[in-house]
Amino acid sequence: MTVNDWLLNLLEDAHTHTLAQVEDLTDAEMLFQPRPGVNHPLWLLGHILWSEDGLILSRCGGKSALPKGYEGLFAMRTNPQADPSLYPKKAEVLRVLADVHTQAVKVVKGLTPEQLEERPLGYDKLPAGARELFWSKGACVGHHATHESAHAGQISILRRLMGKPFRV
Repeated sequence: MTVNDWLLNLLEDAHTHTLAQVEDLTDAEMLFQPRPGVNHPLWLLGHILWSEDGLILSRCGGKSALPKGYEGLFAMRTNPQADPSLYPKKAEVLRVLADVHTQAVKVVKGLTPEQLEERPLGYDKLPAGARELFWSKGACVGHHATHESAHAGQISILRRLMGKPFRV
């Protein structure tokens, strides 16, 4: 197994788990918050695609596919809102996620082992703490996979709070 194969496995496992968590949720359930300010499933899904776009498409491939307005809705430190009029529908977010994920897989498949060890694009502009996390293109890919898995786990907990069954 190559490093690329291993990273692609991580990405696919995380992506499959994420999709399983939201598959049966309605648009209304995608905005479920146990209390105001808590991440809801739609924000988590959008945040996952924002991360994949930023860490893999932008930092490793040099080109973002993030739609206009998504940064302000789903970036780190944005505050999830309960108002459905502020967000795209679940189907649109899933469509964008699928597009970003497909492109990310192509980027990772195209990186050589040497390129995976290179500094990511924009490395010098990252804050010191981020440079420690994203020290190489391979680290960006690996971080996104673990980041997505963590957020898929949060969606799983939100599902349980809604009375939904556990999903793998």
